[in-house]
Amino acid sequence: MELFSMDLRILVAVISCIGLVSGGLCQSGEVMIYKYPDSPFPQRRVVTFKTPFKDRPAVMYGIKMIDSPYNQNTRANVRLLWVRPERFALLLSSSHDTNLYGLGVVWMACP
Repeated sequence: MELFSMDLRILVAVISCIGLVSGGLCQSGEVMIYKYPDSPFPQRRVVTFKTPFKDRPAVMYGIKMIDSPYNQNTRANVRLLWVRPERFALLLSSSHDTNLYGLGVVWMACP
């Protein structure tokens, strides 16, 4: 299985093996935006951690779900705008003439 095809549960299991998640150090979640038949993008989302980190954490993220018309090119952008110990911001958008109905992102933050 390629690393890029792993879902968040597998990634959490792998990191748990080295004690980060099980020790309560990492946090994870998802951001889902969906509005069919409209294209609600671009969207900026601020995610607040359940427990603030002592320092700025490393944030990893990936696309979990994408919904677009079957007869058009699909281009999506996800960008990490900033990271602070208590929260971070993502920008989810489409590129050029792409209409996106939905876009989902999974994330994990670790010290």
